Amino acid sequence: MSLATEVLLVSGVALDLVGAAVLSHAHNAESIVELREEIGDEGSAVGEPDAISTHAQLLAEKRIGFLLLTVGLLLYLAGLVVKSPEHVGMMAAIGAGVVALGIVVSVTFTRIAGRRIHEQAREASRRQDPDALPEQ
Repeated sequence: MSLATEVLLVSGVALDLVGAAVLSHAHNAESIVELREEIGDEGSAVGEPDAISTHAQLLAEKRIGFLLLTVGLLLYLAGLVVKSPEHVGMMAAIGAGVVALGIVVSVTFTRIAGRRIHEQAREASRRQDPDALPEQ
């Protein structure tokens, strides 16, 4: 069981690193696109022919990056639960409870912040004031 635990931990960290690298690349390329759009260039990057293809490529990279981060962290968490000197069932329940609590907090925060941003965007649109739009 020790080898399985170590494999889970190492695999989890490795996937996290890959996911983080993919997300980092997508974020950097997205920033390049935004800069090019600001100076009036085409808005393409990462070897794509146009802005739409670039955005599609970046979205795909972000999705796989987040998937790899999620799977990596799941493996890492499973490795920690199995490796713990405490009872596996208790540690699994604690891990699952913390994940569930995190999801609830994230959904709540996203809805509250989303409503606030939508209200600010509607107000900026009504006043035709782009400076009143919320920051990204």
